[in-house]
Amino acid sequence: MLQGSMVQFILCRMVILRKYTMLMQAELAKLELSSFGINAVILDENLGSIAPHLTLLNGVRLAVADEDEQEATAILDAMTKRNTEQ
Repeated sequence: MLQGSMVQFILCRMVILRKYTMLMQAELAKLELSSFGINAVILDENLGSIAPHLTLLNGVRLAVADEDEQEATAILDAMTKRNTEQ
């Protein structure tokens, strides 16, 4: 049975935050958001794992609740910057 914040997450309005070419990228972004307490969902997870070649055109979509959009964007932007600096 679903409880508390998970029920609110399911009932909230969602926005597509990012599109990734590979499922693994979306999973890493989802884990990063989760570490900051932001729930996210990968909308094309099954397609990305069953037929990854089909996600090359449309991408793997990562969605968050609309009230988390700004914070999630900042977190993922910082993650991208951190991973590209060397």
